[in-house]
Amino acid sequence: MIESKPISIGNVSYVLGMSSKKLQRWCQQVLSGFVQAKNDGTIDKHNLSIEKQGKVRKIVVPIFKEENLGNQMAVDEKNINGTGYTILSNRQTNKIALMASTFKTDELMQIIEKFDIEKRMQVKSLSRDMASNYDWLGRQAFMNAYHIIDKFHVIKNLMEQLQAIRIRYRQSELAKRREANQSKQKYIETKLSNGDTILQLLARSRNLLFKLPDKWSEQQKQRAQVLFGLYPEIKTAFYLVLKIRKWFTPPKEKLVYPVTKNHKKEQLNNLLDELIETGIEK
Repeated sequence: MIESKPISIGNVSYVLGMSSKKLQRWCQQVLSGFVQAKNDGTIDKHNLSIEKQGKVRKIVVPIFKEENLGNQMAVDEKNINGTGYTILSNRQTNKIALMASTFKTDELMQIIEKFDIEKRMQVKSLSRDMASNYDWLGRQAFMNAYHIIDKFHVIKNLMEQLQAIRIRYRQSELAKRREANQSKQKYIETKLSNGDTILQLLARSRNLLFKLPDKWSEQQKQRAQVLFGLYPEIKTAFYLVLKIRKWFTPPKEKLVYPVTKNHKKEQLNNLLDELIETGIEK
């Protein structure tokens, strides 16, 4: 029987009767083929050297596998030990076709152009975030692909904008405290009904704004009530974000009358109009 779920290396080593460190070392140095690839130079084969103003910058390309290209691809960025990488992966197989230590379109294109043009033309969709560099990369590298701004990045951007409103109010309150200290006046920290000061309220509300209301603890419910009472702008933004998150969420039960594509589009346009009408700025 083959296990379809990931198993920790500790469990595997226990079954084999060997130490987990030894098994991990064996996987890295033998099974992965990393040491052999490093010794014969194939691991650095696709690295790129960029020379500008007399300085040479090395772009590391640890993964370059044309066979992992498919009809549905995704491009995203990843930070590993302080180094930023662009990762191009196959959405159907979850295998990585390209991993390169740069975000720049022109540099990425120098690497991607090594892929066969026919393979690139077969890519039909590209899932990405809202970064302009990946928009332009997709247009140049995969000319036949339509672009998808995936749900994760849309929601992530919305949550960042919501948090930006909270941070703006907190920065304003901190500015008041600095002004009071500079003018040698006493900054009064009033205790609110839930026991927080205003600065504490704005700092401690961070987590509850990420959650759905039915996931709030009793303490968070009290804090949200105080926060929304003092800052109705945050309340308005929070519940608008909830509506958009709900729009992305498929129904749990099969609907008698399924929602059509045009109806979903109309719903989204109404939500966007409602968002614009609020006049909220981050």
